[in-house]
Amino acid sequence: MYFKTSPFSYADKIKTPILLIHGEADDNQGTFPIQSERFYVALKGHGATVRLVFLPLEAHGYEAHESLSHMLWEMNRWLDTYVKPAEPVRSGG
Repeated sequence: MYFKTSPFSYADKIKTPILLIHGEADDNQGTFPIQSERFYVALKGHGATVRLVFLPLEAHGYEAHESLSHMLWEMNRWLDTYVKPAEPVRSGG
């Protein structure tokens, strides 16, 4: 059951660019930072487009103004690069 639900068993199938953001001091038993590091390595090993960002001194929920600002900057940059259309969509008419 664990293997079927583990993201590691799907790392070779992930082709969509993915941004991983993790609190460096996350002490949640199910989401230790090393899991994100290992997932990043697995994705890179299979040729995926992936970026891993650690937020210093942050636990499972981000609180510092600097961390929240950096997270939003990373997300905006990621969306501009991999989601935003290259050309504006024109409506017919």
